[in-house]
Amino acid sequence: MYLSEINNIVDGFIYKDTIINKIRTNSKDITTGDLFIAINKGHEYIDEAINNGAVAIISEIDIQDIPSIRVNSSIEALGKIANFMRNKYNIPLIAITGSVGKTTTKELISLVLSKKYKVLKSMKNNNNHIGVPLTLLNLDDTYDIIVTELGMNHKGEISYLSKICNPNYAVLTNIGTAHIGNLGSKKNILKAKLEILDGMKNGYLIINNNDKYLKKIKYKNIIKVNKKTLKLKNIKCQEKIEFDIKNVHFTFNSYQHLLDDVLLAIKIGMLFNVDLSLISEAICEYQNIDGRLNIIKNKYTIIDDSYNSSFESLIGGLSLLQNKKNFKFIIIGDMLELGKYSKKYHKKINKYLKKINNKQVLLIGNYTKLIKGIHFVNIEELINYLKKHVNYNNIIYIKGSHAMNLGKIKETFN
Repeated sequence: MYLSEINNIVDGFIYKDTIINKIRTNSKDITTGDLFIAINKGHEYIDEAINNGAVAIISEIDIQDIPSIRVNSSIEALGKIANFMRNKYNIPLIAITGSVGKTTTKELISLVLSKKYKVLKSMKNNNNHIGVPLTLLNLDDTYDIIVTELGMNHKGEISYLSKICNPNYAVLTNIGTAHIGNLGSKKNILKAKLEILDGMKNGYLIINNNDKYLKKIKYKNIIKVNKKTLKLKNIKCQEKIEFDIKNVHFTFNSYQHLLDDVLLAIKIGMLFNVDLSLISEAICEYQNIDGRLNIIKNKYTIIDDSYNSSFESLIGGLSLLQNKKNFKFIIIGDMLELGKYSKKYHKKINKYLKKINNKQVLLIGNYTKLIKGIHFVNIEELINYLKKHVNYNNIIYIKGSHAMNLGKIKETFN
């Protein structure tokens, strides 16, 4: 591809033309022949990108010693290029959003579809205005399907992402309290999540029909998914989930409150004509993602749910502990971005903790002072306490918003 072709997409001011290989935003990843897009503070790393082999630059400042394009917004340019790439390769794109379970659902859907197709998926949780375009930049003619996750903190963000990726299938997992501090109510959260339709033309909306907000949605091409619509039989939920669909047995080696995510993945597999036995195989192979109910067993059992936290995901995690006989250290950090609802939802956690016996609750953060337990000033103090009191075969459950950095606890005891 020529730099001049990209200039036509981003509508910038071009200085010299050249052939480029790949497009990258990290100067450390640059190899000979690449184009470097300087986003955020990226202009500080232009020299490093050139030294690593960049043959062209997109930047918000003038670059005259190398072929370049000057633009008003590098991030906007990145989005335009990503949209061009998405439409250059006219293949199905599945976009997933929701308050809880986006990444788990994305991973499950990708695993199911990979049984029959070559799938490009967003890595980790690259789900924002930079992560989604970066995923699309990896497209080439070898892929059959794209699976991407769309995240948000404020209204308008999913609309922007949807218009970049132009989904053919939009998947909504649920409507919860995450970011309610920014959006004000669950109704507003629903409106923000429905922005996923803004970039979709004549596509399909697939929803978790167990969610009281989603089940009320009216859309011409809506597919409602739950145990009833998929005709589940012989359901067993203990340490793992088992059920049958059309005489095919399914085993999901994780937790009951993730069942809705599993059913969404199964439905997508059916829509793409993946054999039901292969879908079952994929579901059985799934392993929890690092930081999301990931179980680490050594002399203790660590349930690492520290990647992020919301009210719904925390009570889901706590429900797992109710039937466990081992002594449990329940470590809870603040649930952030709840705004005026922060006190209300932190106080409500006490109700769910009462259902768990044989435990000690260790807390860190400002709002967790509203939860009954032992409160610590910092993570180091909490870790030192845990070192003195944790014993063989105890369970350590870790849950808190990403900014609380509770992953340090897992690293200490792993």
